[in-house]
Amino acid sequence: MKRFFNHLIRKPTFISVMAALYFGYIIFGIVYKWFDPPKIGSSYKMVLETLLIFSIVPLGLFIIDRLLVLKINNIKLAIIETIIFGSFFLYLY
Repeated sequence: MKRFFNHLIRKPTFISVMAALYFGYIIFGIVYKWFDPPKIGSSYKMVLETLLIFSIVPLGLFIIDRLLVLKINNIKLAIIETIIFGSFFLYLY
């Protein structure tokens, strides 16, 4: 486990940083709402459940990213990921 975290910290890429921020946000929201529960009729719990359900996609991208880092240099991979996702979001918006 220690080797995995060292590999993650020493070789970050665009997807690994974004996935870490995403899961950090979800964990913060869960802990916050654990100590400050939503009122009856509030949709915040539903939003957290939806984020948890759709977290399968960032988790899959994160696993694929970590497998690609073993094969490709992490700097090249970060540049490729940034170009791909940047062009995708530029086209989307």
